[in-house]
Amino acid sequence: MTRTLSAILFLSSLLSRKMEVSQADYMNEDSDEWDYNFPNTFKLADYGFNTVSDEIPAHVIRKKDLKIKDVVKDHVLPLLPAKSLTKFRAVSKEWDKWIASPLLTYQQSFSYQSFSGYFYQDMNRGGDPIFLSMDQSTSGVPSPALDFLPDQNVKILSSCSGLLLCQGLEKYYVCNPATRDWKMLPLPRYYHGDEPAVVLAFEPSLRNIEAYYHVICAFPMIDQPIIGFEIYSSESNTWSCSSAYCTDLENPCLVGGGSYMKGVAYYETKSNEVLAFDVRHEIPAIISLPPIQVGRHGSLTQMEGELCYVAANNECGNVFLIDIYQGMEMSLKRSVSINLGLDRSFTQACKVLPCVNSDAVAIQAGRFIYLYHIREQKVESIESPCAMGPGNKFLPYINSLAMLH
Repeated sequence: MTRTLSAILFLSSLLSRKMEVSQADYMNEDSDEWDYNFPNTFKLADYGFNTVSDEIPAHVIRKKDLKIKDVVKDHVLPLLPAKSLTKFRAVSKEWDKWIASPLLTYQQSFSYQSFSGYFYQDMNRGGDPIFLSMDQSTSGVPSPALDFLPDQNVKILSSCSGLLLCQGLEKYYVCNPATRDWKMLPLPRYYHGDEPAVVLAFEPSLRNIEAYYHVICAFPMIDQPIIGFEIYSSESNTWSCSSAYCTDLENPCLVGGGSYMKGVAYYETKSNEVLAFDVRHEIPAIISLPPIQVGRHGSLTQMEGELCYVAANNECGNVFLIDIYQGMEMSLKRSVSINLGLDRSFTQACKVLPCVNSDAVAIQAGRFIYLYHIREQKVESIESPCAMGPGNKFLPYINSLAMLH
């Protein structure tokens, strides 16, 4: 646990003692729904602090009349996940108003960018989405099935910085599952197919105060080995067809949705290539993936702010080999053999799942998903909702208050 998170937990605990709310009004701790239970006591020694001033900016400490609640309000709340902020709305009317304000929402959307868990959906059976939280105490969504959307049986296609892109019967929806806010997009001009290769591009920042986002669909031209691009902008609320196109893919068949990072949308293909598209300049490019041995599975992921391709296989028993390729050239940066702690003597297939803003590698094997933190050399596990299958989609999610425009 980092020192920043420790400070947040300590300062938050001081305020929780003042809250007078009925426990019967809140959800059970074991549920994926909102959890409003608070720890009863916290000690500085538990988090490695001598004084609170270790984490508070000097110019803030110099203010004589500053109260701890004001420090938390201005300097801690933007660093908390949406679930925790919803709890703190019960502190006071002042806090309720502040947390509901667009300014705090804007600050939190770019200050909190931690990996919270996965949205899972079986795309073949068309079941409701399920949210898998990696930390029950801090991350969650009130309606993981997305039943607040007007269409039933929606498909989740893409996830980016707390927002989800979904598809109903005929429409696309962008929604924030933490706030239940949603928007229906206008119909595109081109036919995107039954399994559209679409990417949601949303990048909260100091320059993006209006929180505009884009949806980029890469679609094959009819009877031609050409990939075109249609782009939706929330600023204009319109679709436009890019003048750029791609003709250099070995196999122009794209695999479902994609991912977005630092201005570029990425699409995996059925060949050993990745299609990259610079959203701002509308420039396509092709990234060649490293050759993967038969029986191994790889996935694009984000690690410590860099695009990576991670491949893994079960060598024997409970030992797994992980190879991490990085950069546009996809050169091998690290190869590590880890013990996932399983008590067995046979090998089994495994699957790498995408992560975001993390140093971890996620592997699905058997009935569990294992999250291996490379720096700490620590393994966490959660039970998987399914066995491995081609129709199973896991999308990484950030517990954000980001607003839609």
